[in-house]
Amino acid sequence: MRLSKILFVPVFLALLGLCPSGQAMDLWTVYQLALHNDPQYRQALATAKASEEARPQALAALLPQVSLAASLTKVNTGSTRVSSFSIPGNKFAFFTGTNASNTATRAYTAQLTETLFNWGDWQSLHEADVTGAEALATLNATIQSILLTVSQDYFDVLYAEDVLAAQRAAEKAFASQLALAEEQYKVGLQPVTAAEQARASYDAAAAQVIADELSLTQAKQTLEALIGVPVVHLRPLVPQLPLARPQPDNLIHWINKAQAQNPALIAARLAARVGHANVSVQRAQAYPSLDLVLSHGRSFVTGTASQASETASLSAPAVAGTNINQLGVELSWPIYSGGLIASRARQARYQYEAALAQSATTERATISATRTGFLSVISEMAQVGALKQSVHASRIALKATEAGYKVGTQTMVDVLTARQTLLTAQESYALSRYNYLIAVLTLDQDAGTLTPAVLHSINHFLLH
Repeated sequence: MRLSKILFVPVFLALLGLCPSGQAMDLWTVYQLALHNDPQYRQALATAKASEEARPQALAALLPQVSLAASLTKVNTGSTRVSSFSIPGNKFAFFTGTNASNTATRAYTAQLTETLFNWGDWQSLHEADVTGAEALATLNATIQSILLTVSQDYFDVLYAEDVLAAQRAAEKAFASQLALAEEQYKVGLQPVTAAEQARASYDAAAAQVIADELSLTQAKQTLEALIGVPVVHLRPLVPQLPLARPQPDNLIHWINKAQAQNPALIAARLAARVGHANVSVQRAQAYPSLDLVLSHGRSFVTGTASQASETASLSAPAVAGTNINQLGVELSWPIYSGGLIASRARQARYQYEAALAQSATTERATISATRTGFLSVISEMAQVGALKQSVHASRIALKATEAGYKVGTQTMVDVLTARQTLLTAQESYALSRYNYLIAVLTLDQDAGTLTPAVLHSINHFLLH
């Protein structure tokens, strides 16, 4: 199957300017931009396309081969000959003669060769088919990796924004608490330690705001490097994130799906098949091959030839034409090549065994990752619920502590501690929501079911 029939590279998004400056981008748009900009994807796509060309190249060796050769040759020759013979009286006479020629030869040969039997070429064709399938599986694995990376970077920015917003709110609250503590200290209602503790909490919150701003900037830069455009605004998650266990809720089902559909595992298995096919190719080099050869050739000579002696000379045109037609069968059989063919066959066998071992390693890693991913979805779903309750409880505890502080049953330190507890709970809850979504996507990647459609469905969980 041609790549053009199964791949869609959304370059038009950048060309049409569907993300004008200042407009909030969603997860789906970020993914489209990442595909256009990511060099890893372009490399995998080019590699897959290059691998597609292996089949027509291998097939070419089995199809008729037609060649045409032509030549034009000019030859100038000259020679001197000394002859001796006897004359009456037993005397010898010597005569010197010269030969010369000046000719031009025009020739061409057309040849057609058709393979009748070459087992190595047939095995190379099979190897090319498997190589193309391996490259396509690798491309699919790359696309899934991009889907997960885009989601992770996108949610990292949202998490950094959530943390910064919570920290700024805490800084503002600590500032109010500090102002109140200093005012109460001035009128003698609170000791100096309460004011100092409030100042320490405010200073720590202000410093953390700066650190969180830096974290947000770094998260945006990471995403910008992936998509190639500035990140101004991203659409956040909806407040009430739908939570669900993996469907079907059966670990064995997901493991079986991963063994059958994980593209990285499929690529590893195909790599082993490529190695096995290469063993057959190398062994076939020792087999005989049979070719049908049909050729037609013609040569035409023009020029002059001359002979001269002391007494006479002769000059005549030199013209000759030759036609050669051949039809035959050629048998080629490398009986012995110094052990080269046997060595290459052994080398291919060792490479095949290494690819088999790598395939087994990849399968075990895939099964382990799928099992971990399945349990992670369940764990993260429970974490979201627990931490949401923790935020609710911390908020109630803070209100109660502030009320107790007003009536004198709680101290300033209690209020500051309760507010810090609420801040920590808010950050943990925000992180758990993103971790849950990443766990869902990771499980789909392990099972080989992570597609752009999955990302598009998660995109509906963003505010629009």
